[in-house]
Amino acid sequence: MNRNAVKILIVDDEHYMRESLQEILSDIGYFCDVCANGKEALDKLKAGGFDLIISDVKMPDMNGIDFLSRLRDTGNDTPFLFMTAFATVPQAVQAIKKGAEDYLTKPFDPELLIEKIEKIVGVTQKTEVPDSKNNKVDFIGESPKIKQIYQLVKTIAPTSSTVLIEGESGTGKELVANAIHKYSKRSAEPFIKVNCAAIPNTLLESELFGHVKGSFTGAVKDKKGKFALAHKGTIYLDEIGDMELTLQAKILRVIQERELTRVGSETDERVDVRIIAATNIDLRKAVAQNDFREDLFYRLNVINIFMPPLRERKEDIPGLVNFFINNFNNSFGKDIDGVDGETMRILVNYNWPGNIRELENAVERAVILTSGDKITKNTLPEQICPNVNAMATISITGMPGMTQVSAKKSSFYMAKNQFDKIIVKKALEEAEGNVSRAAQLLGISRHSLRYQMDKLGLKK
Repeated sequence: MNRNAVKILIVDDEHYMRESLQEILSDIGYFCDVCANGKEALDKLKAGGFDLIISDVKMPDMNGIDFLSRLRDTGNDTPFLFMTAFATVPQAVQAIKKGAEDYLTKPFDPELLIEKIEKIVGVTQKTEVPDSKNNKVDFIGESPKIKQIYQLVKTIAPTSSTVLIEGESGTGKELVANAIHKYSKRSAEPFIKVNCAAIPNTLLESELFGHVKGSFTGAVKDKKGKFALAHKGTIYLDEIGDMELTLQAKILRVIQERELTRVGSETDERVDVRIIAATNIDLRKAVAQNDFREDLFYRLNVINIFMPPLRERKEDIPGLVNFFINNFNNSFGKDIDGVDGETMRILVNYNWPGNIRELENAVERAVILTSGDKITKNTLPEQICPNVNAMATISITGMPGMTQVSAKKSSFYMAKNQFDKIIVKKALEEAEGNVSRAAQLLGISRHSLRYQMDKLGLKK
């Protein structure tokens, strides 16, 4: 699912927080609507049509947890993400047990918010191209390394063997897991995904294995865990390297005995699941440092797939670029016919520390900014093409203490960034580095200013 296809409802009684979140998420393509309280949101939700609700917990009249309960009572199962400045373990447990997918503690990094949203609503970098037999595979590439992965996925998919996928963030590990399940004999059964790094360890055991009513504060009813929900299908344990040792022992038991015990229960349950695990850390090093169980590592590492970083498969970049251009042409109603030769050379020569995810974001930006039929280097982010244009001087009047601003010639976006950087820096100087006072001077929220500072590379 592309971002522009996702509708998000933001519910918060603080005006600046609603405005800041709407600005951040709208800037990257999400459609956002806002409400000031739970009652207003319930009325808006009667018409449905939202893919995610982001709600504050502490609100007057109807708090976020009561809002969620009322919503679920109406039969509405829209995914729910909580924000709270007063996060405690019991409160987080209560929220998630009532049906919330996750929560964030204020103040939070916008990048973490975006990451959680994309996990919940299923925004992925999924790509499909026909292979030589006209079957569909779930990633693009003609490099030898990717062709080897194609063949390995085809070979192992029909089995029930455990798979460990390793590689840097953004290399497509989840896409490989999707493909393995899709082409397996379990494809008609559930495919359950769990991000082990995104769920606090105090909650992860209950999420994975379930719990019985009354087993802890907030356990108001029995709940099935992710393993039970994946029965007969596949479970994908993302970022398993972040799991604490006590939970690792319980995962090992599920692999060895095909049994689990819910939190608070004295009864074992049989489960039949295929396990696919993924990590962006070196588990061998983690084993050597006693941060990961050696026996679990060998149980997971039955079949190993290493996803190479994009810098090691640069011959795949042109195909990925053209695929993303076609996707965004459809999304934004454009008719862009590829990139010019110089721009493609820049894209191929760049090192892509953010891998395929970074490439997709760069192409999305370029498609939006391109008015002709070819993408040129002028539309690339500055970190990819830092010396794209000569410097020009633009006079600014009516702003005390500022008479000139440097901007990239023929690039409105670069000029706007330069302008934003100057006014934010000026506000911080006048506020003597106090972020809250600077935000008041600019008429924006503290969270929005923090986001702008990070985006523009400014420190206090």
